[in-house]
Amino acid sequence: MKVRVYFCKEPDIQSVIARRNKISRQALDTVYNLVWECEFKNIVNVGKIWLKFNEKKKSPFGIALRKKRSHDKIASGDIIQVATDFYMVQEVGARKIQVND
Repeated sequence: MKVRVYFCKEPDIQSVIARRNKISRQALDTVYNLVWECEFKNIVNVGKIWLKFNEKKKSPFGIALRKKRSHDKIASGDIIQVATDFYMVQEVGARKIQVND
C-alpha cells in the first residue's frame, strides 16, 4: 500500500478545496508539494499517518521528509493519499476528498 503526503504551498486555496470536497489532479500537482512517500506491506489508516506527522519528530516512520516543503509539521489543508483514496487534514483527523483526473 503506497502512502503519500502533500503539503499545501498556498494557504488561501485550502478553504476553497475544503468547501467543495474535491480537487483536480492538475491542482493537486500545482498547489501541493509531495513531501513524503512510502510503501507499506501492512494496512495503515489515515489516523496513524496523521498522528505520526503531528508528533515533534521530523522523520515519521524513520523516513525523512523531502527538502522542498512550505512548513515542518502537517497542518490543516494538507493531503494524505492512502492507495487510491485522498484525505484532507483537519484540525483533528482527516476527511475523504475526491480527486478528479
